[in-house]
Amino acid sequence: MKILFLDIDGVVCLHEKDVVNWGEDAADDIFDDGCCLRLKQILDATGCKLVLSSSWRLYQNDVQNMLAQFKPFGITSKDFIGVTPLLKRRSDEIMTFAETHSEIDIFVAVDDEDFSDARFPAEKLVLTEQERGITEDVKCEIIKKLGTK
Repeated sequence: MKILFLDIDGVVCLHEKDVVNWGEDAADDIFDDGCCLRLKQILDATGCKLVLSSSWRLYQNDVQNMLAQFKPFGITSKDFIGVTPLLKRRSDEIMTFAETHSEIDIFVAVDDEDFSDARFPAEKLVLTEQERGITEDVKCEIIKKLGTK
């Protein structure tokens, strides 16, 4: 099984640099159409499943908002197989999920923050820019790392 660990903010929900994305002063959490379309193209090209690694996973309202915004692009709850556990570092969260799911053959994480460290291999991380998200180049890099169907 191929897995894409998916962050939301800075990946499909774009924000200008230095703009607060949480709390009362938050920018609108509207997903970028182009980023969502490219995410769907990744799913179709690779046959991968998604695991939510974003802090959005912590709140059911956020998860429902996410699914509602993905729906027009054909991305549904069936594309997700789970969420990462809540630990101190994202690298540990992803590696713990990967290590406890033997059905995972290959995985990549897409995120706007570099959390590669001794435990998380840098080649498994595809970085986005928070104001651009999944660009065409990012899409191609993820497909290359996961491989096509």
